[in-house]
Amino acid sequence: MKKQLLNLTVIAVIGFSFSGCGAYRSSSGISVPENITNKSNIILTEKDFNDKECQTIKHIDASVKKLTLFHKDPTKEQVDYILLEKAKKLNANVIRNIKYKSGVGFTTWGYIDAEGDASKCNLNNKK
Repeated sequence: MKKQLLNLTVIAVIGFSFSGCGAYRSSSGISVPENITNKSNIILTEKDFNDKECQTIKHIDASVKKLTLFHKDPTKEQVDYILLEKAKKLNANVIRNIKYKSGVGFTTWGYIDAEGDASKCNLNNKK
């Protein structure tokens, strides 16, 4: 009886791992689509854009984690997608000072985090 229960538990765990419940989770509640197409006019940069007149609206962050060992590692495009969605809600035209960090965590098989400043910048101004 115990062996049958153990077998059912293993089957349930494996079945959950490969089910269509999604391979990733994000800390923001924003779903990441399978095929990301960035049609946004928002600029993403790791630079500070000091040569532009910029006002920071809000510091934003994003995190994408893979749910099981069997899924592909999260990508920069996925975390950028979440940053862009947040910036759109703030009417920002630039996300600057972006910093990325990735690895394996205590509660995840792999993650990528990003943070940056959603900003309004004068892109026509050259100092």
